[in-house]
Order: sequence, then structure tokens, then C-alpha cells
Amino acid sequence: MSTLFARLFLPLFAALALAACSKNADDAATPTPAGTVTWTHNGTTYTSTLSASALVDADTSLLVTGSSEDGRTIVSLRLKRIYRTGAGVYQLRRGSVVNGYSSANILLGGSTGASYSTLYGPSATNGSVTVSQYDRAAQKASGTFSYTAGAIPNTTAAGSQGVTSGSFTFTRFQ
Repeated sequence: MSTLFARLFLPLFAALALAACSKNADDAATPTPAGTVTWTHNGTTYTSTLSASALVDADTSLLVTGSSEDGRTIVSLRLKRIYRTGAGVYQLRRGSVVNGYSSANILLGGSTGASYSTLYGPSATNGSVTVSQYDRAAQKASGTFSYTAGAIPNTTAAGSQGVTSGSFTFTRFQ
């Protein structure tokens, strides 16, 4: 199970750590956000700028993350093989990380909180991400998303969590 947790959330934590870094400790200027992630969960709408990030990982998936201002609600999207597919609709299917499916996650309660993933969602397809723009060379990506994520086994999570009215726009990747 620790491998599953590492595959789902290690990239998320790395991306958030990169997004939180500034150029140096002496730089008092506010960093310029690379993009924005907005979503609604349980009737509350969140907008993440300084803690939002987009990166292309080793298997050329796009990983998009966003965090509430207090860091207690974190969403992530992993779009597998976007280098081949580009802009389009990515279905968020129930399955295993070894299936190579695109997935979305929500973490409630901070880094040690309850973890939910579309890979464990209640239906065969648990939402979608529509990528309207993807340009790896220009480091631009934008799109919308909504999904239902199920509790990841052997964690403190129970039931499922819905994310609606999601959107992301990035002008550079981490």
C-alpha cells in the first residue's frame, strides 16, 4: 500500500514543495504565480495561486495541483500520456495505478489527512478533465474538471468526496 500512496501523492507533495519555494530567502517580493487552480468541494469554492503548480513528470504525464490557503484541502490531477493526446477529454476511471489511467485526488485535513482518489471511485468512470490547451514547449495548459473520488483503502478516509466546477490555467510549468 505504501507504493500506492507514493505513486499517488509523492508527486503531489513534490509539486507543492516546488510551488512554495521562492528564488532566495532574501527576496521579499511576492512570487509571480505560475497559474491558478479553482474548484468547489462541499459548497466551498477554493482558488489556489501561490500553491498551484503544473509539472510534466518522468512518464510525460501532466500533474496539476492546488491547495486551499490553509493547506488543508489539496486537489491533484494526473493526466497520463498527455504528450501523445494533447488537448481533449481525459476520463477518470476506477482501477489501479498500474492500469496507467489518468486520475484525480483530493486530500482533506492536510498532508496526514483523509485521501481520496478517482481510482477508488464508486463508478466505472468517476469524472473527467477537459484540457482545452496543452503546449509543452510554451509551458501552457488550461482546462476544466469535476469528479467523485473514493476513499483510498487503509487510510483514514471513508466514503467518497465530490469536486465540481474545477478549472486550471498555467503559463509555466514547474
